[in-house]
Amino acid sequence: MIIFLIRNKYGSKHKIKKIKTLLSKTPDQALDKISKNNLNITAYFLNEENLSPDEYILIKKYLSKPEQLKKIYYKIISSDNKEREKEILSGISILSKLSVSQAADYIITFLYEENPLIINTAIKKLAKFKTNKVIYSLIEFIKYSTDSNVLNNLKETLKKMGKKATDKLIPFIYEADPSTQIWYIDILGEEQNKEFYQVLLNLLASDNPEVKIHVLEKLSDYELSNKIIDKIIALLEDENWGVRSKAVKILGELEITKAAPALAKKMTDKSGVVRASATEALFNLGYEGIKYIFELAKKPEAPKEITDMIKKQDIAFIIESLEHIYQGDREQIESLNTKLSS
Repeated sequence: MIIFLIRNKYGSKHKIKKIKTLLSKTPDQALDKISKNNLNITAYFLNEENLSPDEYILIKKYLSKPEQLKKIYYKIISSDNKEREKEILSGISILSKLSVSQAADYIITFLYEENPLIINTAIKKLAKFKTNKVIYSLIEFIKYSTDSNVLNNLKETLKKMGKKATDKLIPFIYEADPSTQIWYIDILGEEQNKEFYQVLLNLLASDNPEVKIHVLEKLSDYELSNKIIDKIIALLEDENWGVRSKAVKILGELEITKAAPALAKKMTDKSGVVRASATEALFNLGYEGIKYIFELAKKPEAPKEITDMIKKQDIAFIIESLEHIYQGDREQIESLNTKLSS
């Protein structure tokens, strides 16, 4: 075994040296020898650092020919089982440097290997091609894979491919299952455009609460019309507390003052998370929202988290707010002070 490894190592060095000599004298012979040798030799001669610019261009052009690509591919898939992973990874790297569509076609076949490392490598290398076939192949692969790491890698790759890839996702989103819709939403959220905005509006009517939550998260990045704001306010009555909480949070972050009356009702929501979120949202609305907090806090039935949240605020801010809202009405001010002190 040791003798084999030594012979293999120094044999490769000798072959490389011989081919480099031929490159300067008889390029055609050099190219023929690169084609007939193993993938390690090919990989060496596709490394720009090992060659002059002219030599690199010559070799890359030669290996990009259909017949040479086919030879490389057959070397990859016929590799010995013991060295299979290493050979395939090396082969994918070689193919990715040959920026022609046929090279991408061969890399696509490795998406359906069982080895996650091979699959992830193929996905990353395909990102540089950005052809319609590659994009649709990656989209199709979404339905096939169940590995979370592979899917995350696929998601990041499609994001990096930009608008050309994300636009092609849109027609698939409506027929997808909820978990895949969420996956698509995360990708499409990287590209803010009118088409995706309309997709979000359509999905806001989804029956799945997680889809609605993701849609609301992405909608917060857009300038919303009054019609859309009204739809978000309507979601404050959604049966799912997560949807209600997300709608509350967005209305508060966007400082939608017309939502104050609806948010005030959520301070007595059956969900503690929603109650706390509503109180925080009303604080974000300034005096227009804080007045609702004070009015509820004075009542005996006021939820404890409401008065607790008021107590956590800066005392100077609370005093200023009381004076502004009640315009010096000492009875009202004292009533609330008494409640908060108890």
